[in-house]
Amino acid sequence: MKIVLAVFVILALVSGTALSITLDEALKRAVDGSYLLKEQKEIVESYRFSYISTIDPYLPRVDIQSSYIRSLNSRDSVSSYSSFSSASDVGSSLDAYTFAGSISYRIFDGGERYAKRKGSYSLLEREKERYKGIRQDVIYSIKNAFYTALGSGLIVGKRREAFNSAERIYKLTFARYQEGITRKSDVLQAEVRMTTAKIDVQRAEREYEKALEDLKSLIFMKTEETVNADGPLEEPDYRADYASLAERAIRLKPEIMTQEKEIERLNMAYAEKRSAWFPKIDAELQQTRQDKRFFPEGRSDSFMINFTFPLFDGVGRYYNMKGALSDVGAAKQRLEETKRTVRLDIIKAIKDYELTLANISLYRELVREATTTFNQLLGEYRVGKGDILSLLQSEKDLASAKENEVDALYRANVALSYLEKVAYIYDE
Repeated sequence: MKIVLAVFVILALVSGTALSITLDEALKRAVDGSYLLKEQKEIVESYRFSYISTIDPYLPRVDIQSSYIRSLNSRDSVSSYSSFSSASDVGSSLDAYTFAGSISYRIFDGGERYAKRKGSYSLLEREKERYKGIRQDVIYSIKNAFYTALGSGLIVGKRREAFNSAERIYKLTFARYQEGITRKSDVLQAEVRMTTAKIDVQRAEREYEKALEDLKSLIFMKTEETVNADGPLEEPDYRADYASLAERAIRLKPEIMTQEKEIERLNMAYAEKRSAWFPKIDAELQQTRQDKRFFPEGRSDSFMINFTFPLFDGVGRYYNMKGALSDVGAAKQRLEETKRTVRLDIIKAIKDYELTLANISLYRELVREATTTFNQLLGEYRVGKGDILSLLQSEKDLASAKENEVDALYRANVALSYLEKVAYIYDE
């Protein structure tokens, strides 16, 4: 019986153990399992296959054709067969069989094939850049969720410390009341502070649970599974330089690269429209067999050079070309707007990041000052000096300062993650 009980206890402990996950593990899970990234991978593959298919116009074309003709008029039959059948066979046959084979190759098309192939390649490269941008968003999302969960967990600890301090003050005040040293109102005030601190703990625990749910969703864990964010919450030591970050982002940021590839594609679309103003030249080698037999023997070989140039087909060619040129101009303006937005996002992200670093220093100093004040007032209260209101206020100020220090730390890490996103400073 004792063995069975021990086994149940062990199983309960094991099942109740939460998985501790580090930031690197969370990033790997999120990137490997992201549905958005998987979708974009399939889109990239689709465009890759489309690009491969554009090699076809550069290759020769081979065609075969077979047909059966039944003449309903014997006189027509005689005239149509006279070129490939003997006189004795012509009058008696109303059937004709034709087999033709040809090899053709386009010699010149005014750059249409090249434009289509280059345009398809630009589409492929554009989707690859979009994949990088989506990956960038996924990484930021998981870092944001991880640091939020990590900070929320530490805030729970700080609020529990505050509750313990409030409970200690309450017990001290109640003991002094029993000795007749303090008033009943002092006990009530201490009790209110203790209850408030307990409510704050419960609220922090719920916020922590919600933060963990966000994290679990991003790393594809089930709701019933338990996980804890594991790792130190430290002050970032990265120092940002706007000029270098902006210059690097303009060169490498996926949003900008995507727009540049789009401009390349639209340039090729313009070249494709422009090719309609050039002639098309095709070469073709053809062999035709035709007579009354199922396997015809009458043979005709030919070699052709086809020259096609539309002298007039309306105004569509001109306006299609002008429209494509306007598309290129519009895309260039979108590129400049994207660059402007990127520069603005970077400078704002730097300022937010630097503000969080400054807040860390200020709140650390505030914690030291609040700790000194609280210890001083607590010591005075224990020896009968000071009042309960000052002590409770100092305890509350200390709890708030500790919580704000943790809040500043996790916000600094989140701000750095956002700066990495807008400035694209990931190590690929």
